[in-house]
Amino acid sequence: MEKFLKERAIAFERMGKSRTFLIFDEDEEEFKVLGYFSLALQVLKIPESFSNRKIKELDGFNAKIYGGRILEFPAILIGQLAKNDLYKDRLSGFKLMQYCLSTLLDGQMRLGGRIVMLECKDIPYLISFYEQFGFIKLERDYQGGDLIQLIKILREDEMIERNDT
Repeated sequence: MEKFLKERAIAFERMGKSRTFLIFDEDEEEFKVLGYFSLALQVLKIPESFSNRKIKELDGFNAKIYGGRILEFPAILIGQLAKNDLYKDRLSGFKLMQYCLSTLLDGQMRLGGRIVMLECKDIPYLISFYEQFGFIKLERDYQGGDLIQLIKILREDEMIERNDT
């Protein structure tokens, strides 16, 4: 956690590559980072083997544009999501993800977008954790050691609900 915050987060902020959000307890006198997450814009590239039906599901409208199949989609990337091990009892992973998705939806309300993506190691409990938030594994050919791509297509009620607040 510390390595990313010290070596990358500030540089990514300055370059406009991502935004990092710190979670801390406002009631504490001493500033303690309980966890953090970073969000960025990303291009989701899908394999050519995807069916037109799957492509249309991702796009929400069409599978083709100007006669060619759509194989790249704008996405909101959850680039980092981490709890501070020193205070792991003070912030659950579930709560951290709720903060992350809430912030993400605030940005989506202003900019649009319908696909959220993240990458994680192929570890069953991690994949299960993200699935409880509606993420699904993107089916493609993964090689040993590859990070697994998970995506969530935002539902209309998730997007509209935010617009009404």
